[in-house]
Amino acid sequence: MKKAILLMALLLALVLLAGCAASEGTQFPDAETAFQRDPMSLAADEDDEEEFDWAEDDEDDAIDWDEYDPASEEDDGAVYVEGLVYDDMGNSVYAGATPIPLNPIDMPTATPRPELTFTYGQVDIPTLGLSFEAPAGWTVDASAGDTVVITDPTTYDNFNASMTISITPVASTYKLNDVKTSVRDKLKEIGQYNYSVWTTTSLSERTLLKKDGYYANYRGEYYDGTVVRGRVMIALLDGNRIITLHMAAPGWYNDSYMKVVAHFRETAKMQ
Repeated sequence: MKKAILLMALLLALVLLAGCAASEGTQFPDAETAFQRDPMSLAADEDDEEEFDWAEDDEDDAIDWDEYDPASEEDDGAVYVEGLVYDDMGNSVYAGATPIPLNPIDMPTATPRPELTFTYGQVDIPTLGLSFEAPAGWTVDASAGDTVVITDPTTYDNFNASMTISITPVASTYKLNDVKTSVRDKLKEIGQYNYSVWTTTSLSERTLLKKDGYYANYRGEYYDGTVVRGRVMIALLDGNRIITLHMAAPGWYNDSYMKVVAHFRETAKMQ
């Protein structure tokens, strides 16, 4: 009897020892390794650090924005100004990578605008020492000592054309090359208010009062959709002075009003 009890106790001890051995072979995560690291965390263990060159695989497709030329998306042969291309009526017909309409197959039909013709009369501005011919019936405001504004009283497309001429002194160090800066500054001044769209052409040489100068054209759209086109022209006069001409006109009548500018250049004289 005692032997049987002893044998049973021995067997039970062996079972318990086997159970303990199995327990020692099972590993449980401790508190530190029970959770994965947040993949968005900026911190990383040194052993886990790995450097990647994210641009390496895309090197051939990468764009150097400092060297990027938006005109590379345009069709060859198009006429470009800064930002947009326009038809003769002042409408944008092409921008960016949008295909240009084939004229006249799918070009939007523009509302016809009649050619404007003007008769001219003599205008004398003693405060400027200037005389020229302007369209008859236009109002003349010479209340400012160095500026005269001639305005068309007839409104076209929600806009009244006006031509502003001023003669102002400049420093003795002011040279012809400074005229370029003055034209750009004037364009910036005009375009920074009221316009939702504003584009300009590059500068070109042009004489005014038989003196050398520069000019540039612009096109702007008011927030209500009114299209305005114009020209800024500045020339360096004798006696450390400059003459500035600014014509602003309804965009769809631009050609007609540019003829007013041409007539001014032909008839303007210093008194």
